[in-house]
Amino acid sequence: MRCIDCRTALSAELDGEDPGSGPGAVRRHLGDRPSCADRPAGLHELEALVAAARRPSSGGRLR
Repeated sequence: MRCIDCRTALSAELDGEDPGSGPGAVRRHLGDRPSCADRPAGLHELEALVAAARRPSSGGRLR
């Protein structure tokens, strides 16, 4: 698996879409590529930031 394929699969999975590859292939890639290993945590952090930004503030407006 190439790094770009791994990133695409992780993004698709996070969006609830078909990642197009088995979870074993992604896990193996993440284990073999230190530069990609922290990507899942980064994507989950980004997802949390986006969710927080979408929550209405006390004024009822988006932050």
